[in-house]
Amino acid sequence: MEIKLRVIKENKDGSANASVDFDREGLEFLVQEGLLRVLEDYIKQNKNAQKGQKLRKKLASTFPVKKAKKTKSVDIEGRC
Repeated sequence: MEIKLRVIKENKDGSANASVDFDREGLEFLVQEGLLRVLEDYIKQNKNAQKGQKLRKKLASTFPVKKAKKTKSVDIEGRC
């Protein structure tokens, strides 16, 4: 397996332009690892979303939202 990374240019903001060269085994490795990372991140985000939903439900039952009272608008122009 061969994977080579060449930095072509370092930018002022800390990023860089680079070139990646790889053989067939390197490509297979990069694709496999990339897909695993995407799946792991998706699972983690989904778990965090579910925890957030549970917390919002718990907070909503603990602190019920009161409906705002209707108010009348008053035109104060010309009353000064």
